[in-house]
Amino acid sequence: MNKQEKIIFLNKRSYSADFSWLPALEKIIVKRFKLKKNISIALVSEKEIRELNRVYRRKDKVTDVLSFNLDSEENLGEVIICLEQSKRQATTNKKTIKSELKLLTVHGILHLLGYDHELNEKEYLRQEKEQTIILELLEKHAT
Repeated sequence: MNKQEKIIFLNKRSYSADFSWLPALEKIIVKRFKLKKNISIALVSEKEIRELNRVYRRKDKVTDVLSFNLDSEENLGEVIICLEQSKRQATTNKKTIKSELKLLTVHGILHLLGYDHELNEKEYLRQEKEQTIILELLEKHAT
């Protein structure tokens, strides 16, 4: 893979959010996981994410992030984030929207890479540990 080649693609649609940290995350993910497939990140409305959650997870409610693996040689999958829910969570948790979006993006990508905190306690701890490592690396990258 060419060093200039992007693997993470963002579709903000008409939403306004700071993803200036995404190239740094891309470098971390590529290095840690030797990733060569593309990942799509999409921001969607509450209505859209609720419908996706209802159809694919049989949960008729708004959620913050969903991940969908793609059966493709070129594409690992798509991480779908609800910006409105992200903003609410950031406010509730006394965080910035930027830090909440980082967390949700990393969380979603880890699901694409096979991490699943919903399986059992061991997997939960495994995903939490990796998520913390990546977020710490991302913070170091920003300074």
